[in-house]
Amino acid sequence: MDENNLNPVDDGDQNNEENKPDLPDVPGVYPGQHKYTAEDIAEKEAAAEREQLKAQWEAQQVVNKQEERRKAEEARLKAEREALYKDLENLDYDLLSLSEYPSDFEVESARRARMGWFFGLGVAVFLFTSSLLNLVHSWVGGIAGGVAFVLWLSHGTGMLTILPGLSKYPELLAKRRRIKNQVTEYIQKTESKRGYIHRVYPLVHHNPRLRARKFRRIALMSKEHTIMGHMKTLQDVALYHEYLEEAKKAAQEYFLKEAEDKLLEEHGLSDDDVENLEKDLDEGKDTEADEDKKKMTSESTQQSQSPESQNERPLQAAQDGKLNQTPPTEQG
Repeated sequence: MDENNLNPVDDGDQNNEENKPDLPDVPGVYPGQHKYTAEDIAEKEAAAEREQLKAQWEAQQVVNKQEERRKAEEARLKAEREALYKDLENLDYDLLSLSEYPSDFEVESARRARMGWFFGLGVAVFLFTSSLLNLVHSWVGGIAGGVAFVLWLSHGTGMLTILPGLSKYPELLAKRRRIKNQVTEYIQKTESKRGYIHRVYPLVHHNPRLRARKFRRIALMSKEHTIMGHMKTLQDVALYHEYLEEAKKAAQEYFLKEAEDKLLEEHGLSDDDVENLEKDLDEGKDTEADEDKKKMTSESTQQSQSPESQNERPLQAAQDGKLNQTPPTEQG
């Protein structure tokens, strides 16, 4: 009976073993199912450390590449700025300064000369015609004819330098229009599509005058591509020319500073070293001045304490007393 009771139990155990699920092969979850040796553990730790080092190396490579890209971008921008700064030397400042632009006085003088020419020629022709009709004397007509002939010779500019030419006034007006068109086209070409003067505005660090409000405003117009719409008067062109002149001075200062920094870098010096050297030189000068002052004070003290000076003092006092004494009065 015991055997009969045991057999079913054995059958149940066998069924349980057959129906037992397959456990996943996950390290550390079922320690009874997975047992590692010391070598396996060391190898896994080494593999994990290698993965960590690899991840750190990859992260460092990413940082290095970003730094290289940043430096390359800074170098590109610096080269672009320096090219713009060098272009300041090649601009046509004579055209922008409007040095050949006819002034209002010249135009007004030419206009009055033109009116006087017409009036004089009209009077001369009238008198000459009147002499032909025997309305005036013939000698008056002859003089008037000569005057008319001379005025006719001066109708072209340069024919007679003594008298103003008839065509000087329209030539001055045409010259004004031509210079205005040239200046407008030149500024438009200089600004191009990206603008120009706002791209050289970083030179404000080398010329404080560029911080003026009028220069900031015109640089903003250049950045917004609206500067050509504001170039309507000669004052606007003069402001543009003044901005470029100040930027040119700042560019010269910039390149000079770059050359100085390069010189210090070649000799392994820095700005702090130069400042310390200047301080040492100033302190040395102050020390020498103090020593000279002390030396002069000591020399004067020694001279005052010398026996010769002490002997000279009573004589000097006696002489002073004699000079201060009043002469006696005569008794009657």
